[in-house]
Amino acid sequence: CPARDSKPVDGEAAKVLERCLAGEVAEANALPQLLEMHRNRPKSVLAALAQKANAAVANADASAAAGRAGMLLVNATRFLDERAPAASSAGSKSVSCGLLEHVLDLAGRRAAAKDKAVRGQGCALVAALAAAVPGHAAAEEKLLEYSSDRLPSIREKAVRGLSALTCTPAVERALVGLTTDLCTAVRASAVRSLRATPATIPALLKRTDDAQASRRVGE
Repeated sequence: CPARDSKPVDGEAAKVLERCLAGEVAEANALPQLLEMHRNRPKSVLAALAQKANAAVANADASAAAGRAGMLLVNATRFLDERAPAASSAGSKSVSCGLLEHVLDLAGRRAAAKDKAVRGQGCALVAALAAAVPGHAAAEEKLLEYSSDRLPSIREKAVRGLSALTCTPAVERALVGLTTDLCTAVRASAVRSLRATPATIPALLKRTDDAQASRRVGE
């Protein structure tokens, strides 16, 4: 991703996001509105998304509302990336990458956060956005950090995020280690995320029971 810069917030875009979260505008109608704004003011629309990410993390204790906001942000970035041709031009940054960079900065400032909800929301956003930027080194580093969090729910989110990244030796080692996690959900997610290689097959064979349980849950 190119270097980040300072961007003014688009008031219209912020209002669209707020109205969508309030249930006043359907997401199917809100996203095309954001796209039209993005075509003319891409940086300020990204700033509005970043502002909403700030609020989602800051208000993570309101789990339902923060979860809805996070999902809207992820859906919006994917929608804009798929339909905004400027995002693929030389020297340009995809919306997903731009917002991921912002969330990583935000998560870095809150790295020592004692509030489990804040850490969980940060992890969820990084994991979801990183799927659109699979080779992002900073996202990999942050998800590896989250994968050793003391809370199983955060470790499990981190595993899901790591599974969407380009598989590096560090990611593979972390996932192999997590196949022996004390939490069944974390172990099962790690098993599902591992690709079969000479280095991972022994761990996969040891966790056959977890893999079968995970498949049953997904059916």
